Amino acid sequence: MVAAIAPQTLIELGTQEAAIHYQEDKQGSTWTNINKYANETPGMSPYQGQSWCVIGLLWLAHRAGDITIMPQTPACDVAVTTYQSWNRWSWYPAIGAQVMLGTSGQDHTGLVYRYDNAQIWTIEFNSNINGSSEGDGVYLRVRNRSDANVYGYGYPKYCSPMVTADTSWVDDPSLIKTSSGTAAAYAPYPGPDWFKVGRTSPLVLAAAKRLVAVGAGSYTPSADIGTADLNAWGNWHVTCGSPGGAYAGYPNETIWRALQIPHSH
Repeated sequence: MVAAIAPQTLIELGTQEAAIHYQEDKQGSTWTNINKYANETPGMSPYQGQSWCVIGLLWLAHRAGDITIMPQTPACDVAVTTYQSWNRWSWYPAIGAQVMLGTSGQDHTGLVYRYDNAQIWTIEFNSNINGSSEGDGVYLRVRNRSDANVYGYGYPKYCSPMVTADTSWVDDPSLIKTSSGTAAAYAPYPGPDWFKVGRTSPLVLAAAKRLVAVGAGSYTPSADIGTADLNAWGNWHVTCGSPGGAYAGYPNETIWRALQIPHSH
């Protein structure tokens, strides 16, 4: 049975891979493109030894529970045309979007985990941080949105709405799962009036643990809302690209859902 996948699931898996500094095999001084992801991703083993930037993202989707949320191809150009045929293509970034790089998106790809008005932050497989055109591992990168090499963005078939800079984007309602599958494990938005300093609730603790887990705060989670919680929500608001404008002092529904907070009972 496939899982209902929200963007943060892939982002957390990809961040873990970057944190362990995974690199492809090397013979002498030559990188070989031999990597674990091709063999561990359904349908991708025939492409072992080839460029694996797309394969790495498919590996994330497979690990999360449903490889079909992304185009099942090792080729960037095919991924572009597939997203376009799905009507899940945009010229604007989104949290969890697959950015396509090259004059027509044919050269390279990565997973967007943050954006603002000027830049995108990405998780990239078969990449590097030394300026070379030869990728060798999994890295966190920062790119300018205006860079001519940044072509556009494919939006995977996630179970929750995309946090996006595309003001005309409308999520496909057939993909949004709120009453079944993995998505049901996440707590619904409690409303803006719920976020009062001093409120005590198991949900406060669950939210605080998630905020710390994604790096939005470094405080000790508790069941009481404090200023540290609200400040962490402000950091997460920025991480998500500030959807809806400046942080209002409490999280809006978009960034609440993007955090994927488990139900607490």
